[in-house]
Amino acid sequence: MMTGTIPAFQVVQRQFLTYLRNPKQQPSPAGLAWKDVGVYVDLLYNKFNDSLTTCFPVTKALLGETAWQQLVQDFIAEHRCRSPYYRQIPDEFVLYLQNERQATGDPAFLAELAHFEWMELVLSIAEVEPFTTETLPDAQLMDAVLVFTPVMKLLNYAWPVQKISRAYQPSEPPTAATHILGFRDTADQVRFIALNRMTAGLVQLLQKQHTAKQVLHELGRDLMPSELSNLEQFGRGILADLHRQGVIIGSKDHPGFKNLDGLDRSSIF
Repeated sequence: MMTGTIPAFQVVQRQFLTYLRNPKQQPSPAGLAWKDVGVYVDLLYNKFNDSLTTCFPVTKALLGETAWQQLVQDFIAEHRCRSPYYRQIPDEFVLYLQNERQATGDPAFLAELAHFEWMELVLSIAEVEPFTTETLPDAQLMDAVLVFTPVMKLLNYAWPVQKISRAYQPSEPPTAATHILGFRDTADQVRFIALNRMTAGLVQLLQKQHTAKQVLHELGRDLMPSELSNLEQFGRGILADLHRQGVIIGSKDHPGFKNLDGLDRSSIF
């Protein structure tokens, strides 16, 4: 039997899927017992909920069980997943919160908090060859092109996502942005380091194959010699700490001076 140009069984399938996505607002497919359809509604919700609860424990704890259940149900009903893979449900959830979610009762920091939690999953499953960390003296940290851990992401947020908890839920973002370096160390442990603006800017510039000395001299070109010395000392301390924590894992040969004209100093100062 055909209904228009669509076979009748496909009509039933679409009704069934529409109901599964939003059982509170869509009618149950004709001819199917509610208790039978309800089994599939529960299976779908539980699959999504299990995946999201594992990836977003802080978000769930802050919202509470009732609001969390509603959020998961809204996600299933409103978002069209681009991937059929179970592992990528959290990816789709982050996209939904960033681009589609319109509920007025959500905390203003919800999308950023979820993204921060999701980054732990992203960093933990990134596929790279095993790597080791070499010992680098302070002089080499300054004069060589540094090699960073292959699993690393510099994150920038309006909200202090690493501090948000049930006891701390800000209603307004601070004036200064939050910079966090997420990475996976040689022991395959995902770690996050909160950075100030200057350190975040320095890390970003060093990933462009400049040496620390080149970058710091360009940034300090208008400083007095004593001030430039202090800037170099500051940079050397930052790099030594990042090396100790496993963010910097080695170095390349000195490439010679690179032209840094037009370097965006505002990214640091």
